[in-house]
Amino acid sequence: MRRHPQLLASVSRAMAGLAGLVLVAVAAVEIAKLVGMRIRPMRRLQTMLASAAIALVPLTNALADDALSSFDRFVDRCLDRGPQYDRAAALAHRNKWPALAADMVLSILPLSEPVAFDGWITGAGSAAPFEALVVGRSMVGEKAVESCTMAFAGTDAAGFEHSLVSTKEAKPSGEQNGEGRIRKFFTIERDGLKEAVTLDLPIYPNGSDEVLASVVAEQQTEH
Repeated sequence: MRRHPQLLASVSRAMAGLAGLVLVAVAAVEIAKLVGMRIRPMRRLQTMLASAAIALVPLTNALADDALSSFDRFVDRCLDRGPQYDRAAALAHRNKWPALAADMVLSILPLSEPVAFDGWITGAGSAAPFEALVVGRSMVGEKAVESCTMAFAGTDAAGFEHSLVSTKEAKPSGEQNGEGRIRKFFTIERDGLKEAVTLDLPIYPNGSDEVLASVVAEQQTEH
């Protein structure tokens, strides 16, 4: 678990200069209200994936589970049981996923004021597109919230969105356009748990797309 107040302050200042890359819309505020907090604008995904690809040139072994689709991996690791920081960390340890650099983690993380964050490379190399899993925690008053985000390259963006809406009864709650990309906001309510889901997608998908999928919810305690 990483806690870096000075790094967070530096990244916050840097992210302020990137605010123009993603327009802040009313929908973003509304989806944030679902969990009672402000969701931070995310860095342009193409830039992040390009940086990751350069950093991961020495990594040649595929890490992603090819038996599951990108959407199924997002469901399994983030969505079905809600974002769970400790479960994700245990999964990363068990699978020996390489750690993702802190600056890349913060570029993906949707929480504006995380108290803890971590991230791992779950797919990369010659046999698999880049894929990463990022988790974070934040406090809203006395209420703890958690986020779970996955970044994918080479994914069918339209199919990913269709699967979310058709299989998880995700209700659209707004969207905002950026430079060549669109962020779509959804809500899911089940078993008393409210989840705020965000998809960052290309405006013109081609079937081999960069997709960022994130869910934010109140911290859940497993019994």
